[in-house]
Formats: sequence, structure tokens, C-alpha cells
Amino acid sequence: MGVIIIDDSIVKSNSINSTDKLVYGVIKALANNLGYCYASNDYIAQKVNLSKRTITNSIKNLKQANYIRVEIINYQRNIYIV
Repeated sequence: MGVIIIDDSIVKSNSINSTDKLVYGVIKALANNLGYCYASNDYIAQKVNLSKRTITNSIKNLKQANYIRVEIINYQRNIYIV
């Protein structure tokens, strides 16, 4: 993961906070190759130097705002950009 690109609509969104926007950018960067991100909350937390709890909350906020979709397939969590 070298570059994080966040869509203008996400940057301007009032429904999520700046931490959520950063987490969205990381998920989007990790999802580029496969179309989904399967990274754990621990991995994302280490990438952005935040706590696992903060990542959990951000993923919840992003789901509620319909920016991501989460599916569990064969015991693996896949996060898709909506």
C-alpha cells in the first residue's frame, strides 16, 4: 500500500468523521487488487497507528453510512467498497 486515494464525495461527507475517512482510504487501497479487503482490524490499526477499537468503530460507521459492505465468506471477512 503506497498511496491512499479518497473520493471527493467521501472527503466532503458530513456523515462520517476524519478517522473514518482515513480508514475508508486504507480499505480502498487494500481492496484495489481483489476488489475487496480482507485485512484484520489489527492490521489496519497498525497501518494507521490507531487502536483496534477505533478501527472497529470506523468500520461500523462506514457500514452505517453505506460506504462499505462487509461479508463473511468461509470464515474470512471481506470488505467491499460500495
